[in-house]
Amino acid sequence: MLGLARSDAAAKSLVAAGAAVHRGSLEDLESLRSGAAAADGVIHTAFIHDFSNYGPAAEADRLAIEALGPALAGSDRPLIVTSGTLLAQRRGPLATEEDAHDPNFPRKSEDAALALTALGSWCLKARKGRLPVSRNLLICVLC
Repeated sequence: MLGLARSDAAAKSLVAAGAAVHRGSLEDLESLRSGAAAADGVIHTAFIHDFSNYGPAAEADRLAIEALGPALAGSDRPLIVTSGTLLAQRRGPLATEEDAHDPNFPRKSEDAALALTALGSWCLKARKGRLPVSRNLLICVLC
């Protein structure tokens, strides 16, 4: 497993968990491209959680996804893109993948991932999956 770390503390946590470290950040697109090119697949869960500056954070996420996708082009390596349920317009007591997003907080990650599927020059299957608001999250992917 290869994990992206932007700080020494994050790198230390990755090593302690048994992962190799790839230094970079969500805004370092070349680092994202090279990390994706070296990986067997990518699970993109990162987001700059500065909701007072949401527009630029969402744009950074879109650019990151657009950098990751082509790095996996022509392979069977998956790109899994996630977004959250925090800003969903709930229709019931719990937010789900089926709830619309708040138009004041556009989901550029979902749009960017779906746009990659339309390129046609390579295959990418998109599935909508929004993560719950949690500090402890385990994602299991079986391919």
